[in-house]
Amino acid sequence: MESEQIISQLQTHNLLDDPDIKKQFDDALQNENNQIQIALENSPFKDEDLALFERTITKTAKNIDQIATQINEDTSKFNYYNPNQKTDFIHKQLNEILAENEATDNIINIKNNIKNNIKNNTNNKTINAPKSKQENLTILRNFALNKWQEILTAKNNKWKNDTQNAMHQDFLKRMQAWFDSLKKAKELSNKNDELFGKDGLFGDLMQMAKDSLDLQHLGDLKYQKSVLEDIQNITDIDINDDDNNKQNNFILGGKGIGSGNGNQKKINIATINHYFQMIKNNKVLMDICDILGKSKQEETETYKEKITELVSYSYTQTMPTKRYKEEISGVKLGNDLENLLPQEFALLNDPDLEIFFDLKFVENRLFCFEKHGYISYAQEKWREIEKEIEKERSKEVDEQKGPIIICVDTSGSMNGQPEIVAKALTLMLAARARKEKRACFLINFSSSVDTMDLSNSKGITLLNKFLEMSFGGGTDVCIALKEGLKQMEQNNYKKSDLIAISDGGFVMNNIEIQNKIKQKRKEENKFYLLDVDGNFGVKDLFDKHWVYNSNSKSLKVLYEMKKNV
Repeated sequence: MESEQIISQLQTHNLLDDPDIKKQFDDALQNENNQIQIALENSPFKDEDLALFERTITKTAKNIDQIATQINEDTSKFNYYNPNQKTDFIHKQLNEILAENEATDNIINIKNNIKNNIKNNTNNKTINAPKSKQENLTILRNFALNKWQEILTAKNNKWKNDTQNAMHQDFLKRMQAWFDSLKKAKELSNKNDELFGKDGLFGDLMQMAKDSLDLQHLGDLKYQKSVLEDIQNITDIDINDDDNNKQNNFILGGKGIGSGNGNQKKINIATINHYFQMIKNNKVLMDICDILGKSKQEETETYKEKITELVSYSYTQTMPTKRYKEEISGVKLGNDLENLLPQEFALLNDPDLEIFFDLKFVENRLFCFEKHGYISYAQEKWREIEKEIEKERSKEVDEQKGPIIICVDTSGSMNGQPEIVAKALTLMLAARARKEKRACFLINFSSSVDTMDLSNSKGITLLNKFLEMSFGGGTDVCIALKEGLKQMEQNNYKKSDLIAISDGGFVMNNIEIQNKIKQKRKEENKFYLLDVDGNFGVKDLFDKHWVYNSNSKSLKVLYEMKKNV
């Protein structure tokens, strides 16, 4: 399908003017075409197509009974792949042809031939001779196979059309959701760049929307639903920011923020922006945000260093010498009677040759064995060797960013300003964690707990659910800490910082949880407590215990654990 035709089926919101989006769209079109081509190659009727081909290339027999058998086999195969198709007509025709009386047939054929000759004589047309039983059976078999081919072709065409349409409709639905999310992301970025722009706390919303396009498994409705949900979660925000919403939602000291039922489907940007501005302009609370997830510690690192060493070594060198006659090494000319070859001594046994021996002796031309020995010399030398050695050194690692676990007291005593502070602080911590690609886990506790993993694609939707809820109920901090300790066992929440935000109205006397906190502290986990507008005594179980006064906007450190503890 042409690109222009597909564009006409979509509302692109003029976003194709962006070169990056246009390229991504063109790649998406190519992706769709490739998937459709691959899908159409995997016809579910391949086996039937092969069976029909095998029956078609089987030549029709000459014998009447054999042709009848072939027709029955053809229809049997056809019925195997098409159980709902009737073949009664074929069998009826087959039986009628086989039951025909040849003598009667000849008379009828002769009469018909005469009639046809008389009828067509004036038109000078040639009348075919009457068909035999064999010819009729051959015609019937060809008819049956052609009928099968028609039905198979119709099934194939319908399947191809249905498959292509399903995949294309899925493609259009995903692309439309993608364009809509791009439009919303662009509007949000323009409306509040500090939150949703390239350097915003919620990350580059436009880029996240671009990356959300997933065209895998076109035609799979279950997969499509998952993709559409992921696309929607990125920009599922209500950009309505009118003053009425602000006045109705932010009543300090009232019964909390929002309707309290937690059923709103859209995230209200007015709500987010209010909390964001409130915490952003509060230095003491921002200091807490800076502390969470940050640690300075000494680490040992291994490094390699090249060194040069002077190494001495000794060895023994053995060399041949003629000073020692230890073994035969060859033959030489000379007059060494001690090592004379036996054949030279034979010259002395013959008086005629004795004079020849004397001549050779004088001239040093007698054949003698040559002998030598060996002498060993001890040698010692020095050489430089360059090699690598591993050494360890300590280094200070600054501002390592780790996971954050936020425990928020949502009991009734938190209504009013403590609730607002708790929500604002949670928003800032979650937004920072998202921007810095850190894991963030939220635990709401009162008489029971409600947990939310804010790190996944639905994190912003879950955060909205928390911002819109009303607080109420009792206070049981133990169940929140127990849940936080459990989360620290997960790989992506090891060495995490936990902060509990409350009004301080609880007692911590669970020995088992206290022991577990001490153990987790040894595993480089940290525990903080922030009391808002309340002070019910020092909680020395935590690494640090703050008390915040919302009226004076002051922060007091009530307790801080010594570093060597």
